Amino acid sequence: MGSSGGVERERSRGSAGGTAHLRLLAEAGLLAVVAVGVLLDSRSYPGSLAEGAPGPAFFPRLLALLLMGCAAWLAVRVAQPSPDFDAIRSRGNAASGSGAGRGARLGLGAAWIAAFLLAWPRVGTIVSTPLLVAGLMWLTGERSPLALISIPIAFAAFIYLVFMVALGVPLPAGF
Repeated sequence: MGSSGGVERERSRGSAGGTAHLRLLAEAGLLAVVAVGVLLDSRSYPGSLAEGAPGPAFFPRLLALLLMGCAAWLAVRVAQPSPDFDAIRSRGNAASGSGAGRGARLGLGAAWIAAFLLAWPRVGTIVSTPLLVAGLMWLTGERSPLALISIPIAFAAFIYLVFMVALGVPLPAGF
């Protein structure tokens, strides 16, 4: 009797892992379809409007390339055998929880983004972006203090350097 219970647990774990793999493959396929759509849509955009400057087609094509790369990475990652998805989670991550808890976190995430969009023009990019990223990381289960501090600050610095410094795009300064 004890051995049949172990077999049942093993079967249910195997089918849950198969479902997770199929879901991740579907997500990879969806990313690839979106990338192809963006690429096809950007064909009608002009390449450049001024000598030496990226034109309207540059960023959609860059986005399509990044989405294709993410889709390929996800598909390769799914193809690799992993016996336990919980073992992949970093030490600082919390467990995902029940379906109702995930729905509440989704609602809190949407509210957090809405609060960011309202505060962003008043507070500015450098202050509000790390708060947005840290909050979303917390809601998705990250609990490592080092990650919750360093990643949002690095992300804000990246946004500042790319948009303000490299591209000269003014972002809300706040205060």
